[in-house]
Amino acid sequence: MLKRLLAPALIALLPLSAMAAPTLEQTNFTKLQGGNATIASYKGKVTVLNFWATWCGPCREEMPMLNRLRAKLAPKGVEVVGVALDNKEEVSAFVNQLKIGYPILLGDSDTLNLMRSLGNATGGLPYTLILDRKGKIAAKLTGLLDEKKLEAAIKTQL
Repeated sequence: MLKRLLAPALIALLPLSAMAAPTLEQTNFTKLQGGNATIASYKGKVTVLNFWATWCGPCREEMPMLNRLRAKLAPKGVEVVGVALDNKEEVSAFVNQLKIGYPILLGDSDTLNLMRSLGNATGGLPYTLILDRKGKIAAKLTGLLDEKKLEAAIKTQL
């Protein structure tokens, strides 16, 4: 009798637990300029998804290179997207100062857990994913990026 009562309740909870830990594709981010965005909107392009913060020295160092690389590879269907783990005001000032031309999304309190679920067990920054044209993870890169290493990872998806 108890089994019959508990089974439907447990089954009803399954979708809730799945929603508690959204996948990268399901995650909603806030655009720096306002509004929402999902990574799914970049399907069809090879996407360099870079998690960063204004207080992260290596992140700050690699952003101009990411900006140049985006300009160089955009005609081949490559997009660079930054996900900032920081507050909007500091991110906006920093992006304007460096004249970053690629889309910047703002992470929230769940973004660190998302990064960990995507293979960044330590939560270290910068953390970069290369997504293929279908939005699937093709490469995971931790730490300061070297332009040649990044380009090599991207070219496997072109």
